[in-house]
Amino acid sequence: MRLQDRREVRARRQHGRWRLAATGGVLALMVGAACLGPLAPSAPSAAGGANASAAAAPTPAGAGAGAGAVLPKVTAGPTSLPTPTAAPTSVPTPVVVPTLTTSGVSVLDSIRSDRSAQWVRNHTETQLHSGPATDASVFTTLPQWTLLKQIGTRPDWVLVQYSGDGDTREAGPGWIRASDVGGVDAPTVWLSAARGGSPLWGAADASGKHLVDMPASTLMEVIGTDYIQGSRVHVRLPGDGRSVPPSEGWIDANNVGRAASPSLRDLPWAYPDDLRADVRINVPYRTQLDGSDFAAANCGPTVLGMALESFGVNKTQPDLRGQVLNTENFSRDDTDAGTFIWALADVAREYGLQAHGLYDSDGAFHQWSIDEIRASVRNHQPVIVQVVYRGLPGREASQYYGDHYVIITGLLGDSFLYNDPIGGSVAHESPGYDRYMTPAELQRAMRASDTPYAFSAFALSRS
Repeated sequence: MRLQDRREVRARRQHGRWRLAATGGVLALMVGAACLGPLAPSAPSAAGGANASAAAAPTPAGAGAGAGAVLPKVTAGPTSLPTPTAAPTSVPTPVVVPTLTTSGVSVLDSIRSDRSAQWVRNHTETQLHSGPATDASVFTTLPQWTLLKQIGTRPDWVLVQYSGDGDTREAGPGWIRASDVGGVDAPTVWLSAARGGSPLWGAADASGKHLVDMPASTLMEVIGTDYIQGSRVHVRLPGDGRSVPPSEGWIDANNVGRAASPSLRDLPWAYPDDLRADVRINVPYRTQLDGSDFAAANCGPTVLGMALESFGVNKTQPDLRGQVLNTENFSRDDTDAGTFIWALADVAREYGLQAHGLYDSDGAFHQWSIDEIRASVRNHQPVIVQVVYRGLPGREASQYYGDHYVIITGLLGDSFLYNDPIGGSVAHESPGYDRYMTPAELQRAMRASDTPYAFSAFALSRS
């Protein structure tokens, strides 16, 4: 409580308003400050505080520059037109499609083989034999629903290729009873970039536009019916949340290798629908679960770091946390302090950005509507919103009842794309980027547990 009393005194001196008290403890909830809480899936804490500084009237969401501007008078030009000067004809430099290497040929052959093969699954536990007979040696016993590639048949028996389980069961061919299996669709073939800087092209031939360069190990899936043309493969990428957006294009076979199929937990929620997003702002993803002492309470600075980086301002999370806590008149060494939404907006302004819509003209926090958020995102302005952690999709059963920050990054039909700083393997979840929620889910989440901050948010732009 002594820490609580000192914070209250500092807050009153700094801002001239009362602010709700905070309790101590590494994972204690600071009422009114967002993102103070346990690690995922329980969640970081969230809350806010009153800002005593004078507040400017918010900029309406989606308001375009130049509204109501007076146009200059148009002066009539000369009646005779000058003789046009012929512009030189520029010939684009063709892109040379490389000749296939041995590894490229091998990749294409394996893709064709898997896409054209008959595949089966065993509907019951079954033995993998060395030959088509019950007295043949048994290699292993296959669990129910094992996916198998059919490579031959004999009466009552099927020769299959087993991929192994990565543990005690080795990969290899074997025979199983035909009565134990049934046919299934061919699985998706996954590839990964074999080297950094592998380019993705817009077409299978030399006319293809360069779309993006991929880091090594970038995952992609083979798609389409004409999935191989020449030396290129038609692929679709989930993206990595940072330098590689969700994309579709063509990759040179020389630049890829086969990859294991990812689990659903490895893929963003919105994939592959996010490839057809109406708006997707490139907001490079960051996780707050970085192993730091303040990870549990750092959703605010982490979301702010994502937003700043989308405008080319790349600051470390410790630096941003220090700046935010300094703005709140808290010690930089306070590892359990949450952050106020007004402090995030103040630090964003320090880096030359405009924070729109945080306050109404009377200085009270503006209550954002779903339509205002949609308008701001359509104007390519990411929106930082304070939400109830349990109000987010998939968080309903969390034992954490406090607030949290997310950033709205796009529009997918009627739904919203967003980045959540809690996500990924460290949280035992799907990636935190390219998640989506419906308008009703966003409306529910913005009913923040700290009532003065319900429906509070701000959009960011350069001007």
